[in-house]
Amino acid sequence: MVTRLFFNEVIKDVLDNLYDIASLETHPALFSVIKLPQGFTGSKGEFIRQFMLDGIEQLRPPRKELSLTAPEWRPYIILNKRYVEGMGSQELSDLLMISPRQMRRDHHKALAALYGILWTACYPNEKTESDADLNPVIEVHNEMIDPLETTRGVYAMLKKQFDQKNFNVEFLPVEGFMPVITDRVILRQVLISLFNDILHNQSVDNLQISCSSSANHVLLEFSSIVSNEIKDSDPEHDETIADELTAVAYWCERIHARVEELCTNENSVRKVKRTLWLPHSDQKIMLVIDDQEPVVNLFQRYLSQTDILTIGISHPEEAIPLARHLRPALITLDVMMPQMDGWELLQLIKLDEMLKNIPVIICSAWNDPDLSRSLGAQAYLKKPVTQKMLLDAVHTLIPA
Repeated sequence: MVTRLFFNEVIKDVLDNLYDIASLETHPALFSVIKLPQGFTGSKGEFIRQFMLDGIEQLRPPRKELSLTAPEWRPYIILNKRYVEGMGSQELSDLLMISPRQMRRDHHKALAALYGILWTACYPNEKTESDADLNPVIEVHNEMIDPLETTRGVYAMLKKQFDQKNFNVEFLPVEGFMPVITDRVILRQVLISLFNDILHNQSVDNLQISCSSSANHVLLEFSSIVSNEIKDSDPEHDETIADELTAVAYWCERIHARVEELCTNENSVRKVKRTLWLPHSDQKIMLVIDDQEPVVNLFQRYLSQTDILTIGISHPEEAIPLARHLRPALITLDVMMPQMDGWELLQLIKLDEMLKNIPVIICSAWNDPDLSRSLGAQAYLKKPVTQKMLLDAVHTLIPA
C-alpha cells in the first residue's frame, strides 16, 4: 500500500522536475504511485505534467479576478509561479508583498493542499493512514478567560528559554479587562506553539506583547524587531517553522481563532507583527450578576445540560463594561447587592444603547414583579429559584 508520506515525497519530486519529461518518465517510483489510465499510449511524462497542472488549477478560487493580496489566492499563485513559471522564492515573496517567513508558511500550506487534491484523485476510496491521528475528537470546554494573563502564564513557563537566547520580552500596558470565551487548555497550546515559533526564529532581538479589542475579536499582538532574515536555503529551519506553524493552525482551528503575520521595513529595520485573533464567542451567554457566589454556581449547574454558557459576576460596578464586551443573550440580576442595587443597574442597562435590548430577569427574595417590569425587566423570579423556574424563563426569552 502507498503511504501518504511516500506519496507526498513523490509528488514533490515531480513538482521539482515538472518540465523535465525524461526525468519524469524514468522516475523509479512515480508510476507505482500515479497509475496511468488503462490503454494509455501517449507520453507518460506529458500525462504526469498535465495531471499536476490540473491539480494546481483546482486551487484557483472560483471568482475570476486575480488578486495578489487576497489570502485565498496565495496557494494557487505560489504553486503556479513557483513550479509552472519557475519564479524564485524571494522574487515570489516580493511579488506577493509578504516576508520570506510568510512565504515559507504559505508555500507549505499550498503544497499540503495540492497533496490532498492529488491523493483524492489517485485514491478516491482510500482513507489515509494518518487521518485518525490528525483529526482526533477534541472536546472544547469554554469558559471566560483573560487572554493576556494566560499569555503571561505561558511566557513564565518558557521564560528560561527566552533568557537563554537573550530575548527582551515586554508586556505593554492595556486598558480594561478584555476576556474571551474559549477553551483554556487549547488556548495555552496555541500560545506555546506560537512562542516556540518565535524562539526558533534566531533573528529576533526583542518582543513586545499587547492586547486590544475590536468589534468581533480580542487581538493578542506579538511585535518583534528582526535584525537578520533567515536564509531561504536553511531547510532545517524551514522544517522547524513548518512544524510549529502546523501546530498553531491545528489548535487555532479548534477554537475558531487565527494567526496573521505582517512585516514592515522602517529605516532599514524589519518589524514583524504576529496577531492572534480570538473571536468573541458564538455560544449564547447568560450573565449572572449576583454578589452571592453560590447562586452563580447553582445557575451554572441548572444550565449545564444546555448550550448556554453561564458567566457570573459578583461586583455590580463591573457589570456594564463586561456586558458590553460579552454581549450576553440574557442577564439575570439580583436586587440586594452592595455599592449598587439591582434596580439602579437595571436602569443603566436599559439606558445603554448596546445593552438595552438584552432581556433581563430579576431574581430576588423580595416580591416585586410589577416594579421589575416597569423598569424594563422581561421576567421576575422569586428566590429561591428552582431549576424548572430558570429553564422555563430562559427558554421563553432566548430563542432555540
